[in-house]
Amino acid sequence: MDRSKWIEFLGSHFLNFRKLQIFLILIHLLPIWLFDFFPTQDGPSHIYNSQVLREYWNPEYGFQAFYNINWNLFPNWLSHFALAVLMIVFSPIIAEKIFLSAYVIFFPVAILYFLNAIEYGRERISLVVFPFIYNYLLLMGFYNFAFSVPLFFFATGYWWKHKEEMHVRSIVLLNFMVIITYFAHLISYVFLLFSIGFLAITYFYKRLKLAIINVCILLPASTLLFIYLPSSDLLSGGAPKIGFSRIPELLEKFLSMDILISLGTNQSIIAYIVFAVLIYLLVHTVWQEKIIGSKKLVDRFTPIDSFLLLFLVMFGLYLILPRSVGPGGWLNDRVAILASILLLAWFREGNSRVWKSVFSLSIVLVSLVNTIYVTYQCSILNTELREFTALTQSIGKKKIVLPFFFNSKGKALRIGIFVNAANYYCLNNGGINLGNYEVQFDYFPINFRDNFQPPIDQKEWVQKVHWKADEIDICRYAEKVDYILIWGNADKNTAESLADCYQLISSRNRLKLYRGKRGNTF
Repeated sequence: MDRSKWIEFLGSHFLNFRKLQIFLILIHLLPIWLFDFFPTQDGPSHIYNSQVLREYWNPEYGFQAFYNINWNLFPNWLSHFALAVLMIVFSPIIAEKIFLSAYVIFFPVAILYFLNAIEYGRERISLVVFPFIYNYLLLMGFYNFAFSVPLFFFATGYWWKHKEEMHVRSIVLLNFMVIITYFAHLISYVFLLFSIGFLAITYFYKRLKLAIINVCILLPASTLLFIYLPSSDLLSGGAPKIGFSRIPELLEKFLSMDILISLGTNQSIIAYIVFAVLIYLLVHTVWQEKIIGSKKLVDRFTPIDSFLLLFLVMFGLYLILPRSVGPGGWLNDRVAILASILLLAWFREGNSRVWKSVFSLSIVLVSLVNTIYVTYQCSILNTELREFTALTQSIGKKKIVLPFFFNSKGKALRIGIFVNAANYYCLNNGGINLGNYEVQFDYFPINFRDNFQPPIDQKEWVQKVHWKADEIDICRYAEKVDYILIWGNADKNTAESLADCYQLISSRNRLKLYRGKRGNTF
């Protein structure tokens, strides 16, 4: 059997797409289910606050004495609501695993739906999204944004599929999808509204009435933005400042696929390979469709080219937008993920069976190597997290814990797996974590009560807990806290204050637990 026939044999017998997709999804579930913890920076905070939401009225936890629930219609409700519902049946850790599993399953399914809605038969190109599943922002623990990415593409695909004939049912369903995206994350919601509007104008530019209709059908879902913004802190610092000084830095980050690198330096190899695949598909599409395939200039712009224009606009925004808008950060990274996947809509597959087989095998290999590496890194980080959580049984019920971290990342490259890990000490016992960063923002459901006295009199005092412990007078605060949890080597001022006002009750390597010498009067 010659080489081409051998490749075709592999393609026809071992690369049945549906089975292949299921296989890859199952493999990508392994980092979630093989270990006790899925290591992220903000994930433990989402788990804890979801449990506060779930047990808020339970007197055994006593959360009402410390927290208020923010019932406003803000973004970021999705993960907290879903986790709280799952906790009716499952433990908090298992609830997180189920929620993340839903994300892993929905991500490639949504992208496949999106691509096939644009042009049926994009199965092989849809495989490119698998290395994007465990992206940097997911590992940062940005669960709401992570879930909003497949929601963005599913809603866009649904609109594209029904754009010519919008009936009442499809209008209602589309607005429902946009609303769900809003409750996942504001950035994906805004870009979803913008993308559908942009595509409607470029697609129906010769039929202005249909363009206006397709824009106007989103008005019901758009009202959420105008309800939320006036009362939020998002624009507290003014309008976003457009700038060009960071273009070289951001261009380098995009070319290196920085959004795929989070756990270890070796991920950069996978990131470069993914970028090379995108460049190959770009060149292949230009050659097949724009050089060989078109004979007349008028034929060189097709409806699908609207997605290339949309990508260019989003890429331009990626280069000039600031790092953050108000308290919300990582803006460029979020746009980069949406833009990178969006570009897949413009790419074309090769027609030959050999091309499809070789391309599929190549992407599967890259995805498997990436998943194996992520799994390996999760194993290493779980060893550290087990060391960190070794004293959870030492914390009694309804106790107040003040955590300080002097080694936030451990062996992770870019994510601080210990920054919010103190929340593990407050699960299932009604504990109050003073390092709970969500309580200081108006786009999360749990806030401290107005009469709560923080360790330092500043609006974003939790940032001091996380990053500047030496600025907190912990002796003055000794009557307000039951335990201080230390991870790593404390600075001189903190160490002296701990010796004066707290008693060391347990110590294990980098982990130390102190109890206040005076009674708690909080």
